[in-house]
Amino acid sequence: MPGLLIVNLGSPESPAPEHVRTFLRDFLSDPDVVDFPRALWLPILHGIVLRLRPAKSGALYEKVWTKEGSPLVVYTRRQRDLLAQALPGWDVRYAMTYTRPSIAAQLDAFADAGTTDIRILPLFPHWAPSSTGSIVKQIRQWEESRVHDAVRPRLRVIGAWPTQPDFIGWHAERLAEALAGAEDAVVVLSYHGVPNREVHRPQGYRAECEATTDAIARALRERGVDCPVYSTFQSKFGPGAWLQPATIDTMSELPSRGVRSVVLATPGFVADCIETLDELDVLNREAFEWAGGEQFYRVPPINDHPVFARIVADLIRNS
Repeated sequence: MPGLLIVNLGSPESPAPEHVRTFLRDFLSDPDVVDFPRALWLPILHGIVLRLRPAKSGALYEKVWTKEGSPLVVYTRRQRDLLAQALPGWDVRYAMTYTRPSIAAQLDAFADAGTTDIRILPLFPHWAPSSTGSIVKQIRQWEESRVHDAVRPRLRVIGAWPTQPDFIGWHAERLAEALAGAEDAVVVLSYHGVPNREVHRPQGYRAECEATTDAIARALRERGVDCPVYSTFQSKFGPGAWLQPATIDTMSELPSRGVRSVVLATPGFVADCIETLDELDVLNREAFEWAGGEQFYRVPPINDHPVFARIVADLIRNS
């Protein structure tokens, strides 16, 4: 039986500051996420960030937490369940880069079950060192730890998928539906930002995001919808330049250009999380409305929509 492991970033176990602290420690200690010199960054992380940020971030997580838990984890589990139904004969599991279940633990479980062919799908349509790159590093570390095993499974990582047809078509359909109820609206496609430093390969990442934007704009025109479509980048952390334009700056500027209605989507996110439910739904909505905007509508990510299974099945066929 082949195996499929889907991997997302992870979430605190709960909004409690101690759980948020553990998550932030593991996440922000990753040099692929924060590439500052270790001798400079680690004292700042442990002496300042991990003392001040857990309570503040915990309050934000509390606002978006559900009865089932973290939205990101809830939707990732549901995505796993969708795939298990859509892929009979496959052992489908999920893992998180920085929280449980870990990538190594799930690969161990596959190996212990005798699975010899494992596909690994990072749940990031666009490749970046801080997302898919970190996953690949953990996979390599696991392979090194099992180098003396008599039988080792074959691991295949499914690459970026910025223009996968079902992925593009689903976003175009949802955007067209939202635009039908918004007069003279523009579309903003918000992607997670990355630092504008070569170690983060920002130009390759931007090119993949722009490929998604171009494909969605083309799919909208094919559906008879012709409106401005912008790419923006969100979730800046720390000092230094990040990819521009920033989503929140765009939201503040659009009303001054005469835009009163905006439809926002997040093709870089396959599940709702704190970045969509708080940063966009609250902070960016407020920025748009305070600047004079009138209609703000966000198209949710794919989450547990059945199209997710079609997308992944196609990616497996072509991997």
